[in-house]
Amino acid sequence: MHYLDIRLPENVDELIGCYMYLTAKLRALWIEYVNFVESPYTTNPSSLYKIVFSEMDFFEGLRIEVSAMLPERTLNNLRNLDDYSGW
Repeated sequence: MHYLDIRLPENVDELIGCYMYLTAKLRALWIEYVNFVESPYTTNPSSLYKIVFSEMDFFEGLRIEVSAMLPERTLNNLRNLDDYSGW
């Protein structure tokens, strides 16, 4: 499934919830990947690279679609959330 195939809500409150969920999901994926790569037991981090970054690409694309539907002021406030890109 492609992220453009997902039907998004039109209600601003529901879109805010979607944005927050997607931000949390992206952060969790990034943390999972970093922990995996930094683990002393990891022998080949590239094996997980394709999977994690494909998943991150999906959620990031979806978050961009949600962002396009939100008012600019709301989006600016949401961008202050702690997300994976602040690392």
